[in-house]
Amino acid sequence: MRKGVNNMSDMEVIDKKINEVANDDLDGLEDSLNHLDSVDSDELQSKAKEMIDDCSKKELKKVLTLLIGIARKSSQEY
Repeated sequence: MRKGVNNMSDMEVIDKKINEVANDDLDGLEDSLNHLDSVDSDELQSKAKEMIDDCSKKELKKVLTLLIGIARKSSQEY
């Protein structure tokens, strides 16, 4: 039984490392937003599409609601 506990612990360590790497990636993306002039817009769009693909339906609804609000605000400005 001890082996099962160790394997679970190993899995938790792996999950923690995956989450750390994912958060580092998000931090890098967030930092790049401060330098939009020097960032390739195709790269940003690709990353955004990748993130949207990973969204649940509930999360996708939030993203679309945000984009709809931005689009409406933009259309009212012109």
